[in-house]
Amino acid sequence: MIGIVLSPTSFNREIKRLNKEHNILNQYKILAKKYQVDLCMFSFKQISKNLKMIDAFFYSWKQDNLIRKTLALPRINIVYNTSYIANQEQINNFEKLHNQNIYFINLPLKFQANKLRNYEYIQSHNQLKDHVPPAKPLSFKRLESFIRQYDKVIIKPIYGKKGRGMTIIEKDQIQYKVCQTPLGKKNFTNSRLNSNQKKLSISHSQLKGFYNKNFGKPKSFLVQQWIPFKEFKGRPFDIRAVVQKNGKNKWQLTSRVARVAKEPGQITNLSQGGEMVSFSKMQLKKHYRDIREFCLEIAKTMAKVYPWTAEMGIDLAIDKNGKLWYIETNFCPEKIRWVTTFKIPFEHAYYLYTEKVLGD
Repeated sequence: MIGIVLSPTSFNREIKRLNKEHNILNQYKILAKKYQVDLCMFSFKQISKNLKMIDAFFYSWKQDNLIRKTLALPRINIVYNTSYIANQEQINNFEKLHNQNIYFINLPLKFQANKLRNYEYIQSHNQLKDHVPPAKPLSFKRLESFIRQYDKVIIKPIYGKKGRGMTIIEKDQIQYKVCQTPLGKKNFTNSRLNSNQKKLSISHSQLKGFYNKNFGKPKSFLVQQWIPFKEFKGRPFDIRAVVQKNGKNKWQLTSRVARVAKEPGQITNLSQGGEMVSFSKMQLKKHYRDIREFCLEIAKTMAKVYPWTAEMGIDLAIDKNGKLWYIETNFCPEKIRWVTTFKIPFEHAYYLYTEKVLGD
């Protein structure tokens, strides 16, 4: 039996949709029949206090029926989730279960989203260390030092997402040009036609006041060298690549797309007005192999510190000289295709099921 773990909110929503064709469980049923393995669907809240039993919807592939029952917690579980888990009690419970050889594939824990820590992991790898832009915890002294050294820098929340709370500062002879995105969800748009980016200019003498006003909690930010991204039609772009472990327990690159900034020199995130563009339009064929090998190397490196991870969204960029740069890793990557959302994660889970359960 393979478990499908949803967030409590998603679980409650899926209960109401059980009779509809396109609910999540129906997608896994197709694969359960193919591989002749039973399923159960539950949420984190359905795990008993002693961490041994679950209240779940059980699907028998032989009888092709679905019932709700109490079961022993499966050894192999796919976490179908798009947000990080921050609750420390839950994290402690998962660690206990992992020590009992109960696996939660793609369990996205909040500390995995720490950009600064992940930069340090990547920099410790000899083949990748020269492809990570220099980054340090934010302080005013470091900000001044980075601006002197690189002229243009970016400040990011260490736990940021969707391009929120970013500040780009570029120095010229008489002033600093600043571009900012809002930190919170308020006044935040997903429209590609509109951008929330705020632009202003400040004098050199105003930098300290600007810093004090905007970064009251500097420990939650990092400062990093700005990389001059390669451009498409005069606008910078980066690349979101998804890598996943397959049914042979091997990493593979399963999707890649370019994200083009709304305006020259600014942020590429779709949530900040960026545009998604197919690789076929980007004239990047000569970079395909390098991008694939680069992403697979990053995945293998990150998996050494997050061994339960079987998929990652890797953001990377090509600079104007053709060099690849690592930007960040997302452990809750959005996926659109059925193959990447359901088939590949299930095939990897089935591999672990045959190795860890049937093989014992």
